[in-house]
Amino acid sequence: MNKSFYLGLAALTMLSAPATGNVPNVEIASSTFTLGISGFVPVICRASVGASMVAPEQGQVSLGSLKEFCNSPNGYAIHADYSPSLASAKIIVDGREIGLDAAGSTQIVESTHAAIATRDIVLDLPEGVESGTISFRIDPL
Repeated sequence: MNKSFYLGLAALTMLSAPATGNVPNVEIASSTFTLGISGFVPVICRASVGASMVAPEQGQVSLGSLKEFCNSPNGYAIHADYSPSLASAKIIVDGREIGLDAAGSTQIVESTHAAIATRDIVLDLPEGVESGTISFRIDPL
C-alpha cells in the first residue's frame, strides 16, 4: 500500500513539474502605478424662450423666461435676431435694457464659462409697431 502511494505521488510530481517550470517569474517593483484616462465631451448649447407668440401692444410685453444651457468651457453668447419692424424697440434681460437697431441682430448675453441659467425677457415696443419676429440663438465661444 505504501509503495502505491509513493508511486502515485512520484507520478503527480513529474506531471506537475513541467507546468510549474513554465510559469514566468513576475515581480512587482512598486506598489503604485499610474493609469491615464481621457475622453471627449461634445459642446452642447441650447437657448429657448417660453413664449412662442405674443400680442403686439405698445409698452412692455413679457416673452417669458430665456432658458440657456451651454457646456462650452470658453463660454457662450446669446443673440436676438429680429425683423426690421422691431429696430426701434428695446429688449429687457433681467432688468437690463438693450436697444434694438437696424442691424437685425444684437448680443443680449455673454458668459465667459459654461453655465445653466434662466433669465426674464421683456420686449419694450414703441408706439406704432404692429408686428414683428424675434428669435434667439446661442453660440459657443
